[in-house]
Amino acid sequence: MRTFLHRVTLSALALASSPSFAASDHPELSAADQAYSAEKFELAAELYRRDAELGLVTAQVNLAIMHLEGLGVAQDYGQAFHWFERAAQSGNKEAQQNLAQLYRDGHGVKQSDVQAASWFRIAGAMSDAEDLEKRMNPEDTIEAKRRAESWKREHGKSSGH
Repeated sequence: MRTFLHRVTLSALALASSPSFAASDHPELSAADQAYSAEKFELAAELYRRDAELGLVTAQVNLAIMHLEGLGVAQDYGQAFHWFERAAQSGNKEAQQNLAQLYRDGHGVKQSDVQAASWFRIAGAMSDAEDLEKRMNPEDTIEAKRRAESWKREHGKSSGH
């Protein structure tokens, strides 16, 4: 069974909900983070959505995670895909890897190994990309690499590979 990277983020948010981690002691927590920490998931989702629509990448990732898990919102892979895609286009590595997993597994989007491998490469998750490419035909592997390099050129990122 494959798991999404969002589990790391949720673990970090779970830490924030522990009694020793009072929100007043950590003013850097947004109102949405505080609501999430207090397990007021519907409010957290509403606040993350507001911030996500304003372009806050962290809120986009967190809202996508909430849609993946069905926390405070209906579980909706399409919405998770939408918010991960927006954050991924902004260069967020976690969103890029989760987007790749959605493409790989066909959750919220038509399954595409080419798109998945491309996003894994963009995110720098080379072992994930290479594992996927082992089962792809050579033309699709070349196309995935081409798409990743094109995205990196357009967004001013060098590949390093």
